[in-house]
Formats: sequence, C-alpha cells, structure tokens
Amino acid sequence: MKPLLPILLLILSQPPVVAQAQNGAESAGVAATVQRTQQDQLSFFEIHASGFARSSQQRAWQVLTDYDRLHEFVPNLLSSRLLERSGPEATIEEVGRIGFFILSRQIHMVVRVTEHPFSTLDAVLVAGDMKHYATHWELAPATQDGASGTRINYSGMVEPDFFVPSLLGAALMRSDVRRMLEAIITEIDKTP
Repeated sequence: MKPLLPILLLILSQPPVVAQAQNGAESAGVAATVQRTQQDQLSFFEIHASGFARSSQQRAWQVLTDYDRLHEFVPNLLSSRLLERSGPEATIEEVGRIGFFILSRQIHMVVRVTEHPFSTLDAVLVAGDMKHYATHWELAPATQDGASGTRINYSGMVEPDFFVPSLLGAALMRSDVRRMLEAIITEIDKTP
C-alpha cells in the first residue's frame, strides 16, 4: 500500500517513543505531541494536545458537540453529521481527507461519542477506515495570561488501516492535530 497519513480527528502523539517526546510542537498556544507506541502487540499513534480558549466551558462544549457543523471549521473534515442520539451517547459519521504530498485518501468513520456535559467527551470507532480509534476531550476552567477561559486537552490512540511511516506520519499527524485544535479554539472564541 502507498504510505498515506490520517489527519483527524481525528486524530487526535510522538514517533519513536523517546525521540518524539522532545519534539513537541507549539503554535499559538497549542501544544501537540504524537508518538508511535506498541501495547499488547498493537501498534498505534498516541496523541496529546492542549490549548486555551478565552471562553467558558459551556461555549467550548457547544462548539465541540455541534456535530453537524464541525466540518465547517475543522481542517480536512469534509462532512460530519449526527446519526443517532441516545441519552449521553451520540453516533457521528465523519468523512475526512488525509494524505501527504500528491497522495491523498478519503477516510470514512462512524464513531460513538459518550458525553459528560461540560467536562469530557470520549469517542470510539464503530466502523470505518481505521484499525483503532479512541479519543478523549477534556474541558476545565483555567486562567492564562490573566484571562479566564477553558483549558482543552485532547488525547487519543489511532491506527489507520493502511501503512503509515512512523517518523513522517507522526510529524504530519502532530501538525494536523495542532491545526485542528487551533481551528476549534478559533471557533470557540468567536462571539456566538
């Protein structure tokens, strides 16, 4: 298979475990790391990212759970729609574009999101173009540079169902995760 790289949500750590830990990326207050990890004979990319929004947890929650609009501001997310809701669980269908250089690929996923209002969102793969996909969003009140707002932490373990080179894949994923979180924070900080 041709080496293609997943963007998402996405997403959503560092290549060779030690080397990448020192290679965290930071841009506009968003820090992101991606690491290639093995656990129980499974190999996956482990993702950690965080940023600060100058808005309330409720506003951040509103943006993150507006599933039908996510594709309007998240880079490389072509569509996103709520399929079903049952209590604190939502089933979401997402289509995104991944790739590098002249190669690109469309990724389709159905994920189940468990919501814990205003504090956490956990998403797991139901079906789609990934071997493994589990992400966690955490929102907490915070202060940064004298401004009150919300600290947003994103973590995940993802493995596409196609070959992704460790070093190059982790670097591109780190960039994509950082861009995703920056776009989400920009949307959160817009006046509703």
